[in-house]
Formats: sequence, C-alpha cells, structure tokens
Amino acid sequence: MWFNRENEELVKELSTNLDKGLSKQTAQERLTQNGKNELPKPKNKPWIVLILLALLDPLSIILIVAGISSVVIEKVISNEVHLIDFLVIISIVFLNAIIQTIQQVKARKSLAALEQMTVPKAVVIRDGEVFEIPTSELVTGDVVILEAGKYVPADLRIIQASNLQIDESALTGESVPVEKHAKIITENKLVLAEQHNMAFMSTFVTNGRAVGVVVANAVNSEIGKIAAGLAGAKQEKTPLQLRLAKLTKFVSIFALFLAVGVFLFFFFTDRPNWPVNLMTSVTIAIAVIPESLIVIVTVILSLSTKRMSKINVIVKKLDAVETLGSVNVICSDKTGTLTQNKMTVKKIIFNNITIDSEGYKYNNSLHDEHFINSLTLCNDAINEKNEKIGDPTEIALVDFTRRYTIKESEWRKKHKRISEIPFDSERKLMSTINVIGNSENVYTKGAIDELLKKCTKIYQNDKVVPLTAEIKTELLHAAKNLSLDALRVLAFAYKKFDGNKDNLEKDLIFLGAVGMIDPPRPEAITAIAAAHQAGIRVMMITGDHKDTALAIAKQLNLASSSANVISGAEIDELNDEELKNKFNDISIFARVNPEHKTRIVNCLQALNYVVSMTGDGVNDAPSLSKADIGVAMGITGTDVSKQAANIILQDDNFSTILKGVEEGRNVYQKIKRAIAFVISANIANVLAFLIISLTAGIKPFDSVNILWFNLIIETLLAVPIGFDSNDNRLMLDKPRNKKESFFTNSWITILFVALTTTLTVVGTFFIGREVFQDLDSAKMATILVMTCTPAIYVFALQLPNYRIKAHHKWGKVNYYLLGASLIALALNFMIIYTPGVNQIFLLSPSGEQYITVPTVSWQMTLVAMAMMTGPLLMLLAYDQIRKAIGR
Repeated sequence: MWFNRENEELVKELSTNLDKGLSKQTAQERLTQNGKNELPKPKNKPWIVLILLALLDPLSIILIVAGISSVVIEKVISNEVHLIDFLVIISIVFLNAIIQTIQQVKARKSLAALEQMTVPKAVVIRDGEVFEIPTSELVTGDVVILEAGKYVPADLRIIQASNLQIDESALTGESVPVEKHAKIITENKLVLAEQHNMAFMSTFVTNGRAVGVVVANAVNSEIGKIAAGLAGAKQEKTPLQLRLAKLTKFVSIFALFLAVGVFLFFFFTDRPNWPVNLMTSVTIAIAVIPESLIVIVTVILSLSTKRMSKINVIVKKLDAVETLGSVNVICSDKTGTLTQNKMTVKKIIFNNITIDSEGYKYNNSLHDEHFINSLTLCNDAINEKNEKIGDPTEIALVDFTRRYTIKESEWRKKHKRISEIPFDSERKLMSTINVIGNSENVYTKGAIDELLKKCTKIYQNDKVVPLTAEIKTELLHAAKNLSLDALRVLAFAYKKFDGNKDNLEKDLIFLGAVGMIDPPRPEAITAIAAAHQAGIRVMMITGDHKDTALAIAKQLNLASSSANVISGAEIDELNDEELKNKFNDISIFARVNPEHKTRIVNCLQALNYVVSMTGDGVNDAPSLSKADIGVAMGITGTDVSKQAANIILQDDNFSTILKGVEEGRNVYQKIKRAIAFVISANIANVLAFLIISLTAGIKPFDSVNILWFNLIIETLLAVPIGFDSNDNRLMLDKPRNKKESFFTNSWITILFVALTTTLTVVGTFFIGREVFQDLDSAKMATILVMTCTPAIYVFALQLPNYRIKAHHKWGKVNYYLLGASLIALALNFMIIYTPGVNQIFLLSPSGEQYITVPTVSWQMTLVAMAMMTGPLLMLLAYDQIRKAIGR
C-alpha cells in the first residue's frame, strides 16, 4: 500500500531521490536485474505445435486408427500392403490440421496489425536531468513527469500535482476523470478508484501536470496483476466443440458395435472365411465414420471468418464464430462500448429555461457572447488536428462552442488569458481573467450550488437583473432535474475585472449552465433492439454510479426503473444462488470491479446461458477470458483485453456484434445442413452395403470406394454449402439451446434421404445384375449411383423444406455448389472409365486390367443415370406433400 507512505518512506524503500531521481547507473542495474517494464504477452505456439494439437482432435485420432487398421488387416489377410486407404485418410487429416493452423496464424497476424507501431515514451528525471526514454526502460524508483495527453507508464505514487485529472476507465470502468493530488492518505485499505494520490499504468492524463515515483511496473503493476491472472484461466469448450465431440463419440461407438455385430453375424451364419468377414466389417466401420466431417466443418468456418473480416471482426479461433451464434446473453461494458466515451453537452439552462443543446440559438447578444466566452476561455482543453487533450468535460464544452465561434486556440489568442485561479476540489470553481477588447473580464465555471453563492446578479433576456432567492431556487431545481437524468451540471458566470484579485470570485453575474453526459452510441440502441428481437438479453456492466448507469440504460431501453439496477456493494451481500435469482429483474450492474464481472459471468453460465462479454479496458480482461465468447474493441481496447478475447471488433461498434451473431447463426445452419447431407449419405451407403452383402452374398464395394466417396465426393459437395447466402430471418428466432443436437428437427429429412438413396443404390445393383447378367457391371453401376446420386439430390436439400429450418427462399444461385456437383460427376466417371485409374479403385472387371468401355458399360451408365434421378424426384414429391399438409 503505497498511498499511505510518507515521502521519507518512499525514498528509503525505493532507494531513490525524489528531487534528482535515480542515477543512470542504478537505473541500468535495476533494468538488467528486474527486466523491462512490459506486460507479458502470451507466447505464440509454433505452427508445428498448432498442427499437432489439431491432429489430437478425437475424430482425427479415429481416422488415423482406421487407416492403420486397414493396413494391418490387409497384411494379415493377404500378406500384402496397399497404402492407398491409409494415405488418403492421413492426407485428409493433415489437410484439416493445416487449414486450422493457417486460420489461427492469420488471426494472429491481424491482431498484431492492430497494435500501435509507435514506441511509447516517458519523461524521467535521472541524475537531476530530464530525459525522454522508452516506457519499457522504466524501473522502480524512477521519478516520472506526467502531462496532459500522456498515458501513465507505470504505477506511480504522486509527489507533486497541479490540476491533475486522470481517466481511469480502462482500469476501473469509471467514465469520469478522477482528480488526483500528492497528499498523504491515512486509511489502511482503499479500492483503486479511491487511491487519489496514485496513478496507475495504462490510465490517461486528461488534465494538469504531476511528478510521481515508480512504485510498481510490468507484472507488479495493477494492470500487470490482471494480465498475469489471465494466464491461468481455463478455456472452456465451445458449443460447437461439445456437439462435435458428442457426435464423434456416438458415431465411433456405433461404428464399433456395427462392425462387431456384422462380423459375429457372418461367424454364426456359417461364413467361415473370417479374414474376408473381418475386412467387410472394417469396410462397414469406415462407411459409418464421416471421415470428411472435420474438413467440411473447418472449411465452412474458414469461409465464415473471411466474411466476418469484411464486417470488421477478427476471429482468433475458428469455432468462435459458431459460439457467437449461440449467445443468448451479452454482458456489455458501458464506457466506450454502449456509450461514445465522449462527454457531450445535452441540456442548457439559459434565461432560466432548460432547453436541449440543439435548441440553443446564438443571437450575437452580450448574454450569448459572455456565455460562449465563459465556456471557451475558462477552459484548458485542446482540440487540434483531431487530437483532443484535456478533461472530457472541458472537451465537451469546446465541441459545443465550436458551433458558434472560431477555433478555441485562435479565440484564446485573441482574448489572451492574463491570470487564473485553477480548479480545486474544495472551491469546486475555476476562474480566468481574459482580455476582451479594451477591457478585462473574469470568467468563472464550476458546481452550480457553489457558483450561485458567488453571484449577485443574473442575465435574463439580455438584461442584468438581481439574482433573487426565488431565482436561485428555480436554478437549483432545474439543475437537480438534470442530475436525476445523470447529467453532470456545470454553471458559468462573469464580471468586469476591477483590478482586485482578492475579490475575483465575488459579485459575479450568472450566465447559465450546461448538462453533460457520455451519450449512448446511436447504433447501440438499434443493436440492442435487434438483440432483444433475436431473443438475446443485453446486460450493462459499468463502474459508474447507479444513477448514471440507470440514466444511460433508460436511453438504451435496457432498464425502466431502479429495480433493474444493482451495485457491486449489493452483489457482495448476496451469495451465488441469491444473485442468480436476481437475474430475472436485473439488467444493469453498477459500481462493479473485475471480480464482480467474473462472478456475474460464472453465475450466468451456471444457469446454462451462453455468455458474451464485451469490453475494451484492462478491467474487462478476466471476464472476457471467462465468458463463452469474449469480444474486445480493436481501436480503444487495451492489449490485455485483446489477448483475453475470442474476437476483436475493428470498428469498436456494438452493432457489429449483432452482425457477428447473425453470421454465427447462419454458419451453424450451414454446418448442420452439411452434416445432415453427410450423415444421410453415409447411412445410405451402410444400409445398401448391408442389404446387398446379406442378400446377394457379395461385397458391393470396397473400402477404397467408400473412402473415395466419404473423403472426396462428400467433401466436394458439402463444402460449397458454406457459400450459401445468409438468411437474416434467422435473427427472428430465439437462440438455440447449447445442448441442442445437430440432428434436432432434421432426423426426418436425414432418414428420408437415406432411405430413398438406399433403395436407389440397392435397386441399381439388382436391376443391373438381372439386365447384364454380370456382377462386375452391376457392381460398377451400383458404385456409380452411390457416388453420383448425392451430386444431384444435394440441390433438393437446398429447397425451403429441406433446409434444417425453413427460412430459405430461392435467391442467388450457389454457383459453387453447381460447379462442385458437375466436378463430382466428372470425377466419378473418370475413376470408372480411365484406364489404370479404375484399377487403383478396384473397378476393373474380373480378369481385366481396366475397362475398355464396351457397349454394355454405356448401357450400364444409362441405367445408373436413370436411377440417380430417383431420390431427387422423391424429395420433390415429398416437398409438395409437406406443403399441402402445411396448408
């Protein structure tokens, strides 16, 4: 606790000199011994490690085991080794791992591009001389000079201060700058926001000047402690990871039981050729497992992240997109996220009447002139070249007066300031003496109750009249009404300077007052309404007082009364169960600290909410890390918050979050449709294989044919589903349950497609056998139908009633899917009719090395093509039946 130390104690404990600072030698020794004044950044895993982690995915492991098993079994059966199956499986697993790694590396580069390229500097005193050095070279005991417009480079105990105000919103969430001083504080325990003789690393000096001594830096600073706390945060699995893990587990167990069941069936039905039976069982297992699934999901997510980047969202990890679509609660920081982080004049008390700031008209009267002068000249804020320096309150005044005057810098040159009495917390006033033409005027601003005590007259209707007790009461009542709306009220007065500085703030003429607030972002209001329509709760979390929070919440339509607001102190009085019960009514959390934010997220997650936390400050980082999806601001966000978040908004726009939610919901539907397509095709293949094997006594296709279909054809047809246009009507739905299965509301479609395809494939085999009296031709026709039919009926799955949710209307043609379908058909014909290639895929007739395309093959092809249209026609008929029933 440095805030209650005497200067002598500081000198002793830090081994420094408060006048001359450290010696250069001592500073260098401490830098060498303790390291640089930098926050630890998470070490980026090498790309090879990222690939290895992707290979440890459960489905990847299953595929690798299946590939190895195929080699081992073939070696046992025939004492030969053909590596085609194994190489195909391993290639697809590595392809998926590489795609995931590329996405993570791209996100890493995008994040690095957001960081400022300039090296921050600090002004220090060493050996009695003033130097400017990189902030990374600061050490404990350094004496630092602070000025307005600069960031605090380390945790400092202030030893000298002049009109010092610091914006601590990044650390505490408090939007109003805090007045600082160099006095000793005698209390033994204070929260950060109450340590008024301390300046903390990464906060911003808005006004004044100070000298401080470094008491903590790097990881030992307050911001460093928060950053260090994030390192041990456990990363929870995303909803997509949970669903895929559940699907993988189910499919793996089913494949194992089915393979064992088939093997035992053959064994107990007098089929003694156990090696063949074992290979058949392995083929069935391979047919069940959706080997292409991980690649399909990865590519669709990659396409989505590319779209997200176009709407100013950087996705650090692929599955974060889908998680954002699952969100049903957004816990948002107020300052800079829901509000503009810019104080703005909203109300004016002028001529004893309260009006909107837009309604104020400058009429070139003396009253107007003095009022505008008081706002501009009794003001130290600077707004030059798009750089605003100073107290946010004074910047708001400058922004307002720019509507009626020239630039404040030129106005101040014209009306030179010759003296001033700085603002202090006891007087709550600031006064300046400025040259106005041939005379000198006193301009004073401050708290309205204190200023009225100094006034004896008032301007009304361009006339100076006595300030009566009745008028004072009216003015105080008007100011109170503004305060009830959480507006910060500043009042202004003036008089002709009579040369007596002792009476500078006496017998003033009251000019008027303004009410200011950090207003909501207009787009945030719209976005919150859209969130509510989408069934998403928005909760505002802030370090501001309850009244301020409630006033902003009302404007954002987040709250209607104080019953919707709870403070951090009130949260401390509740246990977790009591806090959870409050969530039905509470949507605003005021005066909270980082621990409160994390606790709020924990309680919401315990109630099975999928929680998004948005923020830009250091104080947001722990909760950003804990939330299901952390959203950091790219422009105003601190490096710590960006490291903790899952996604980063490059435009700091709350409404962009809703665009991300829409993208997340759409990508989930696309993944769901792709999985429905893959699973229905795999079920059809397994059923067809079993029916033909059991009834005809032959294996209709080999494992290499299954792998060709599962890994190449399915992938080729399923990935383009990711190119479907988004459907904004998904934002009219309620958020889905995070435990929802991929197959919710889709089993009927999956089974219908699977059964119609099974009938088609089985029918092709038996018709081919009867027509051609040739098992090889029948087998080839069956394989052709099995691999080509999905390329035709995949379009039926895009019809309204065959999307997993019936929101789609015919719109833009998915040319990627059309092209993929044509390519799939061409590839399938190629592996059958290309000499040499058909031998690799075990499609050569018995006793021949390759097919020479005899007449019967073309007849076989025509039969197969006719059969392929079966599922499409049945799906179209099914669609019409459902529509008729729906009427």
